Amino acid sequence: MLCSFVLPIAPKHESAYSFGIWPCRPLSTVASSFPQAIPVALSMPPQAPNPDPVELLEADICALPSVLQQIVELAQLRDQSTGSYAHPTIPSRTRAEEVHDKLRRLHERAFHHWLQMGLEAQKADFDIYVSGLSVPQAKVVETWRTLEIYRCLVPASASPAERELFASDMEVLLWSEQQAEDCCQTPQQMAVLGRTYDDEILTIKEVAAWLRLAARTLRQWAEVGLIPAFKLGRQWRFRRTDIENWLRGGADRRKIEGQRHQRR
Repeated sequence: MLCSFVLPIAPKHESAYSFGIWPCRPLSTVASSFPQAIPVALSMPPQAPNPDPVELLEADICALPSVLQQIVELAQLRDQSTGSYAHPTIPSRTRAEEVHDKLRRLHERAFHHWLQMGLEAQKADFDIYVSGLSVPQAKVVETWRTLEIYRCLVPASASPAERELFASDMEVLLWSEQQAEDCCQTPQQMAVLGRTYDDEILTIKEVAAWLRLAARTLRQWAEVGLIPAFKLGRQWRFRRTDIENWLRGGADRRKIEGQRHQRR
């Protein structure tokens, strides 16, 4: 016996969910059932402006540990033919005048700062500068004394008196550094140096410090011939042997005069 059955059909007014049938809904219908996304403009944090290269250059120079090092660095940034200051990190021609003015003022400020320092402070500053070089300090002192490189470090705006003061300070400083170096020499090294020690050429500042005289007085003595000296260009120079003989002759004259006075 065959059995037949018919599945009931849900009326149009009844939901298909009542018969356990999940109807397939179109994707557009499903998507429309979710809330629509509202576009939101995200605000990015403001970016810091790029640092000004001229200000960075000034900060780097001022951060150098030695005043003399600042003077040397700035003098090297000056064109020896035109006197204009420039830096390779700022090649823009539109800012060439600004860079020149900034470096010129820094050079003048460091130069006047050095002139206001005492001898002890200058010596300490010089030692800091040399300690940053890859050359032995004795070699630096010898080269600077021989070639007088320090004369190229003066800014163009310096007066003649400031130039002379700077040169005198450097001569005394280098002389004191040389004396300190000689005290540290071994007997063998002193024997080698002794052969050239007598022929050493001294400046007015060095002889003035040696004799405890004012440089102005010593210059006047040299001009009128009261002390053995010779001119190298426009500068007075003295031979150590001449000064020693001059001092020895003065002592002998005083000794003879004292003996004559006793006889009377």
